[in-house]
Amino acid sequence: MSVSEDIRKTLSYYKRNGLSDTFYAAKERLDERRARERYNYVPAPAELVRSQQALWQCLEGGDDPGAVFGAEYTGKHLPLISVLVPAYETDEFFLRELLESVLAQTYGKWELILADASSTGKVAAVSSEYILKDSRIHYLRLPENKGISANTNAAAAAADGDYVAFLDHDDFLEPNALFEAALGILKTDCEILYTDEDKCDEKAQHYFEPNRKPDFDYDYLLTNNYICHLLVMKRGLFLALKLRSEFDGAQDYDLCLRAPKTKICHVAKILYHWRTHEGSTAGNPGSKDYAAERGRLALEQYFQEHHIHAEVEHSRHRGFYKVTYIPDIFSARRDVGVVGGKIVNRRHRIVGGLLQQDGSVLYAGRHEKESGPMHRMDTRQDAWAVDVRCMKIRDELRPLYRDVFGAPYESHILTAGTDYTEQSIRFCRDVYALGYNIVWDPDMILRID
Repeated sequence: MSVSEDIRKTLSYYKRNGLSDTFYAAKERLDERRARERYNYVPAPAELVRSQQALWQCLEGGDDPGAVFGAEYTGKHLPLISVLVPAYETDEFFLRELLESVLAQTYGKWELILADASSTGKVAAVSSEYILKDSRIHYLRLPENKGISANTNAAAAAADGDYVAFLDHDDFLEPNALFEAALGILKTDCEILYTDEDKCDEKAQHYFEPNRKPDFDYDYLLTNNYICHLLVMKRGLFLALKLRSEFDGAQDYDLCLRAPKTKICHVAKILYHWRTHEGSTAGNPGSKDYAAERGRLALEQYFQEHHIHAEVEHSRHRGFYKVTYIPDIFSARRDVGVVGGKIVNRRHRIVGGLLQQDGSVLYAGRHEKESGPMHRMDTRQDAWAVDVRCMKIRDELRPLYRDVFGAPYESHILTAGTDYTEQSIRFCRDVYALGYNIVWDPDMILRID
């Protein structure tokens, strides 16, 4: 990014959010640039690739998955994964790298459906060359370009796989991507699977912005399309849902919002490389703005379809959303039992709020204005436990609150110097046992001396 572009973005951010927020956003942008320079993408180790290739040879030879992976996999069906690639006037270099990355997969039970909506024949020419190399590659000529949703739906209709995987025409996969996906499917019998990802420059020489995602987090999903790439879904489920053209630009976000929120598997490995260039969403500010607005509309539509009374607006981070529940989250969502916030000292540092299982405070010591990696410090998300000192609860939980803390909810038992971490964790654990969810809201703040 050029200096002039940095200045333009900073001024635009200042107009929207003011001086204080802009200062910390600029500081974080500098930290991100340093992290970008430090990030060292390490490709899949050669020994891992060789071992997976050897395992696939055993599986291809007819061995039961249980003989290869262990008794828990005995009798399970190896999934056929259909890789869907909607193409439109794709750069030849990008297309060849994509195809080579699929051919290099250590898992062999795949097919690639290349749905071409180009007006020229350059995609067809490259495709015909690769079809001769491998019969698992299929070329589908589309009569017209109806947009990414309709083109992807056409590719899915032509697929035979148990699952479909979505691959943009200018991106590429790690060689172990489909192997890890298949293993996750065998292990969990999931309907939806997603992996971590990063970005690379146009020539795939420099990698940056590793996106190491959380396991499925419903409330985080209600603020941004964090699932993104690589997304794998049961083909039957996808055909029942399909992509909706009115949300082109955020069609995958709309899909994930509408999909069931159970049987979801997260593979915590960077297996997808998102290429940034002038024509891509990742590299084009105009495309990002367009996609962000389509995402906001998709989220708004989701709430309407599920009769959740909420307003959706863009947050201070592009591609992220601020959701305001009407009149409050407990009224709008019956699933939420507790909402917790962050506790900040006089130096504006986080000292309490979002608790981990060992009782430590997530984001402890960070400035309250910081947003953190992927803006998670500044974004509503699911919580395992939250600090009672900054907590709101559903009325139905008041008896439980009294049982755990020995005091009515209204008092919040804010005795100076007392550590309520153990009781907070116990209370939240019991809340979960009753079937409620717990949400952390960074806009809910308690300031202490």
